[in-house]
Amino acid sequence: MKKLVQTTIILSVVAIILIIINKRKNGKHVEGLDKGLKQFMQTAPMIIGAFILAGIIEVLIPEEFVQNWLSTEAGLRGVFLGTLGGVILAMGPYAFYPIAASILASGAGLATTISMITAWCLLGLLKMPFETAFLGVRFFSMKFVLSIPFSLIAGLIALILENTIL
Repeated sequence: MKKLVQTTIILSVVAIILIIINKRKNGKHVEGLDKGLKQFMQTAPMIIGAFILAGIIEVLIPEEFVQNWLSTEAGLRGVFLGTLGGVILAMGPYAFYPIAASILASGAGLATTISMITAWCLLGLLKMPFETAFLGVRFFSMKFVLSIPFSLIAGLIALILENTIL
């Protein structure tokens, strides 16, 4: 809860500073606030749905599964499953990050979560249709294969840090 309050304060201060700068620079601060409100109204239903889904996932994942397959104790198995999860979670950031947070809150290890987020960013199947359409199947295939080690390495580094420092 403390992080949420800190983040809210920081974002609010930055927003107020940008409103003041925009007001002084070109006077379009009201237009910017209007656009921001419209964007909020468009994304709010999706965000609410994502948080509900994340909460349901958090209570549905059995503790034994998290402990055996996703926790710090799962080791490399968790890193591989995190990478696989990041690849198959084909959804936008509004839905993905609440789900990732709920998996972490359920007891998944830092390494599992980091490998999942890295894989989602680099390997997510959501981007496949666009990458193949604009850049070609060969590009997508090469990028996909060459990106797998990065997700695994990010998870392994996190696993080492989690077991030694954190």
